[in-house]
Amino acid sequence: MQPIDHFNSRLAKSESSVRSGQGLGKKDADFLEGEFVSLIAPILGKGEAGDLFRRTLERCQGSSLVKIGAVAAFLLGEKGDDSVLDAGDWEDIKETLEDLAGEMDLDTLTTLMGELLVRGKI
Repeated sequence: MQPIDHFNSRLAKSESSVRSGQGLGKKDADFLEGEFVSLIAPILGKGEAGDLFRRTLERCQGSSLVKIGAVAAFLLGEKGDDSVLDAGDWEDIKETLEDLAGEMDLDTLTTLMGELLVRGKI
């Protein structure tokens, strides 16, 4: 099982509490943030990965958590369901990459910006 698959299975498990109307508890949110950060920190750094998680989670309130997995998959270059991401999600990804352009690995930045271009997001 790939790390993104494990993360998506954890998101699906946490999804049940959101669907039952309880919302995502702090313990689950903190755990998911830690998992997201461990996946994305090599690309964005710990601080920005945590910030991106929290912004994406905020946009998920009242809806599915799968967009968090889609953001992670995109940044990792893995297959994911891009259709769950809305214009705000893509804008956040683009702004995050632009903000970190001087700090990121140039090959990774070029690849991710190229993927945004292919998807018509820039």
